[in-house]
Order: sequence, then structure tokens, then C-alpha cells
Amino acid sequence: MGDLATDILRRHGLPQASNVALLPDRHPQYRHCERHGRYPESLVDEQGTVRFITPAGCPRCRAERQLAALLDRAAIPERYRDCDFANFRISTPAQARVVEACRAYAADFAANTDGRALILLGPPGTGKNHLAAAIAHALLAQGRTVLQAMVWEVIERIRATWRNGDGPSESAVIGAFAGVDLLILDEVGKQHGSPSERLSLFKVVDSRYRARPTILLSNETLTDLEEYLGPAAFDRLCHQGTLLHCQWPSYRRKGTQGEGTES
Repeated sequence: MGDLATDILRRHGLPQASNVALLPDRHPQYRHCERHGRYPESLVDEQGTVRFITPAGCPRCRAERQLAALLDRAAIPERYRDCDFANFRISTPAQARVVEACRAYAADFAANTDGRALILLGPPGTGKNHLAAAIAHALLAQGRTVLQAMVWEVIERIRATWRNGDGPSESAVIGAFAGVDLLILDEVGKQHGSPSERLSLFKVVDSRYRARPTILLSNETLTDLEEYLGPAAFDRLCHQGTLLHCQWPSYRRKGTQGEGTES
């Protein structure tokens, strides 16, 4: 039995020292996770064959590690990583309407392949980043790719290509922003609005307008946002896009939305 047990463990990639005692007699067998409680290590299929569940270890811990890796790749800020639709505190009808629109945007994301945008406007602290993170979580669970970036980061990465002859080209950088399923641009309108900034943002917006959607988060008014982005980029974002006004008091000042609040 020992040789058989060792062979089974080796073939399934299970840690031998900690699992040998589990193998010989009764199945299904379970282990205990200090965080999540009991989880199965083996099962018996319809033919009565013992199957060991791989990869080994607590499946909920594994799922959390996978989500953390996806959030790292998506560059979702640490303070918003636990934000979802369920923990967004709703106290007004306006908030309920905005949350429902964001939930529908995530649920119907497959219909957004024509590049339609979502714009969240409102004063600082009204939960725009919380809602963007909730959408990101929903899309990551669907197997989509997401990237969040400050507008100044986008502009700086493009400008860096003008200075570095041995680095990635401008088209490669724009292609990286264009290639993810969803791009979230934060703090839109906080820059100078110079012609070169408008041109850089236009190139990113235009590359996504043809196939993939973009979410914009801004504290500016709609008029100021159009002036900052320029008519061409703004027109592309408005085409079949959705505008949501987050016009309610700051959660930071009220202290009711917790760590999920934002600008």
C-alpha cells in the first residue's frame, strides 16, 4: 500500500509527507483550513474510483490568491480591492440608480465590444472608484482582462517613448492600453490639458473606441471634461456611451463608506 500511495501522490502532485496517512482506507477525505474550515482532498467518482483533488490545498485560499494576482495585474489600488456592489452603501434613490447601471454594465459587458464608454462624474469621495472596482471584480470573474491607470500615468508612459530610443515604441505603449478588455482611466481632468496631453489621450481613446470599452472617473463637470479631453476624444466616448452623475455628499466626510471610498 505504501508504494501505491506514494505513486498516487507523485502523479497528482500532492505533498507526500502530509498525505500518506490519508490514503489507505476511507474516502472522501477532508482537510481543515484555519481560515475557511473543512475542504475535500479526495472523492469517489461514479465508478467507485478514488480521485484526489488537484491542485492540493484549500480551494478558497487558492481562489483568493488567484484573484489577488489578477488585481495586481489590473493595477486596482489596494484600498479598493475588497470593493464590490454588495458593500456599496446605498442611502438615496440616485445612488441606487447609479449602482444598478454599473451592475448592468458589468453583466452585459459582452455587448460593449463596440467600444462604448462609461463615464462616472461627481465630487471627490462619492464612491466612483468603489464602483469601478466592483465592475473590475465582476469582469475578472468572467475571465476578462482589466487595467486601471491614472491619466497622468498614461501620458507619462507615452511621453517616455519620445525620450527613450531603446525602450518600447509609442505604438507599443498605446497598444498595451488598447489591448485589455476594459481600461479604467482615473483622475481625468487633473492635468494641464495641453495639446500634447490631448493628443496622447486621443490616441488611447481612439484605439479603444474601435473595439473595447473604457471607463472614465472624473471630479470635473461635463463641460470641463470635454474641454480637457478635446472634442474628438470626447465625441468618441459619448458615442453610445453611458454618463452617470454621482451627485451626493462625500462618504469620506460622513465616514460611512469605509475604505472603499475615493475621489
